[in-house]
Amino acid sequence: MINRGDDAWFSREIEAMAPMMFRIAFAMLRNRSDSEDAAQNAVLKAYLKLDTLKERRYFRTWMIRILKNECVNFTRSRRETVGFWEQPDPGYEMTVPDPDLNRAFDTLSEDERLAVALYYYEGYSTREIAKICEADASTVRSRLSRAREKLRKELSGKEETR
Repeated sequence: MINRGDDAWFSREIEAMAPMMFRIAFAMLRNRSDSEDAAQNAVLKAYLKLDTLKERRYFRTWMIRILKNECVNFTRSRRETVGFWEQPDPGYEMTVPDPDLNRAFDTLSEDERLAVALYYYEGYSTREIAKICEADASTVRSRLSRAREKLRKELSGKEETR
């Protein structure tokens, strides 16, 4: 077990993960402000529950799982409170300069966006993503396959209209 007294270690780990955490949150929430809030809430929850982490080597997986759950909570709360005028935040692009790809990414489900972000942007294996998402590796592979097909269809439609 890790104790909360090891603040320097926790801070270093969070600092190293911060950009990745924002990218993952943004992939799920598609809104800059909500992504920042979800990441901050996840850090706070992780710090408060640090004593439940059994081994340091699982910290990243554990932290991403907390972040994923926090994003799901944001999505649920937004459904109840979001006005009809709110759109995904166009001010931040997932380090992909192609606006068509970003728009196509918006058509994916939350689970598909998370799988794509973890696999393609962060370099996690399907087995690691399965642990994070608490799903089977075959489910993750299916999500990635569906996401690629949706992106292919969405982007091929853009090519035909040019």
